[in-house]
Amino acid sequence: MTGVEHVELETPFGHLRGARMEGVTAFRRVPYAEAPVGPLRFEMPSAPPRWQGVRDATAAGPVPPQNPSRLDLAIGTYDVQRSEDCLHLDIWTGQAAGARAPVLVFIHGGAFMTGGGSLPCYDGGVLAKQNGLVVVNITYRLGILGFFPHPALGRLNLGLHDQVAALRWIGEAISAFGGDPQRITVIGQSAGGLSIAALAASEAGPKLFNRAILMSAPVGIKLRTVEQAQPITDAILNALGVAAGDVDKLRTLPIDQMLEGLWSLQKRGPAIPGETTPPFMPVLDDSLVQRDPSESVQMGRASWCDMMIGVTREEHAAFSFSNSSLDEMSEDALEAVIRSLGDDEPGRTLSRLRSARVPATPRTLLGDFYTERDFTKQSLEIAGTQSRLGRKAFMYWFDWQSPVPELGACHCIDLPFLFGNFDVWQAGAMVRGADLREMQELSRLFRGAIAEFAATGDPNGQGLPVWPAYAMEQAILHFDRRIAASRHIS
Repeated sequence: MTGVEHVELETPFGHLRGARMEGVTAFRRVPYAEAPVGPLRFEMPSAPPRWQGVRDATAAGPVPPQNPSRLDLAIGTYDVQRSEDCLHLDIWTGQAAGARAPVLVFIHGGAFMTGGGSLPCYDGGVLAKQNGLVVVNITYRLGILGFFPHPALGRLNLGLHDQVAALRWIGEAISAFGGDPQRITVIGQSAGGLSIAALAASEAGPKLFNRAILMSAPVGIKLRTVEQAQPITDAILNALGVAAGDVDKLRTLPIDQMLEGLWSLQKRGPAIPGETTPPFMPVLDDSLVQRDPSESVQMGRASWCDMMIGVTREEHAAFSFSNSSLDEMSEDALEAVIRSLGDDEPGRTLSRLRSARVPATPRTLLGDFYTERDFTKQSLEIAGTQSRLGRKAFMYWFDWQSPVPELGACHCIDLPFLFGNFDVWQAGAMVRGADLREMQELSRLFRGAIAEFAATGDPNGQGLPVWPAYAMEQAILHFDRRIAASRHIS
């Protein structure tokens, strides 16, 4: 690769060699814990490894083992290595050691089953170069390796514990990359956003980061106890051909065999039409996640944390994009779905949704119902709670829509604008064919607001749109071809 030079620096854990290009140095596959392989497969993340000599950090690391994502058509697929040896960070910096620049730590989404911080679409180079941030992406255990709700294997929520271990590493080492350990902002999308909500409301939160940004966090989906997750656990074990009393077999079962069995389960689809609740999620435990994150936040457990919270206008459209069966649902079937999800007045709910949606098809109405239930309602309540507790809270809706009408302003559509690397995001249908200049300009403003929040706790700055705090008349900033604030009327 032309124009690339190697840069070495010393961290508290050893020397690293990164690759510098156009003013930004990338350090890839930096381990924050020992590889969770062999006897460590279902163990807690270890203490950070230390090494002698210079560790090469110029090659991209693997993502965790995973099956295809249900959002592949919308966001694209990438040819990357997959391995259980996945507890690593990717770091981008244009700063000198000791510069004390704001730090942005990204926790990826993917329904706790797919994705990885080292995917090309999540490259932090633009944010580091144009916005002066030190950007860190966390890769953590997923699916059955990170979120299998069976206490016989050891600690629950291993994927969340991985994130905690990564954040501790960042707090100790980020100054070597020019980052300020007192200005660490975590930003998470979807499952990553829900993870941050859980961590912000935990006892560990204040020791790990300073501010939080939740992008499309499904905080309306209630977490289960181990007992409530038992039917899912049984279905997973059955798909893998493992008896309930022989769970230890999972410690040595080949990962490809695990993925094959889980794929057969995944292909069955949801029992309730349009339902998006994934089979693998954090569960309530007696340590890290003692209560549902939205409940904990509303109890004031995150009252120490300033937050930016965002949703997209048609979150659910990304999940229903390839599900043509939703177009054929009758009114009775629609009402039955909504009633089964706890709404005692489905007809009234559908009437309200229909009055605000064109075209009001079964797909769009059900999509608006799930968007509101899983994402929007609780996100607004969290913004209101943080405001009442005297914290800074800023709320956005991402309304810019895909050139594909069926996708609209769907789940994940704000991600290309966060990272600004639109050439990579052309792999998915979301932004393919859209006006590049328009996307670049919107990205510049969106990234600028996020960078200001990471630096100061306030997204307002010179050349950026005026963004009132949510406490100001329940203000929401809408990102679209025209950016404007409005008052939310519940």
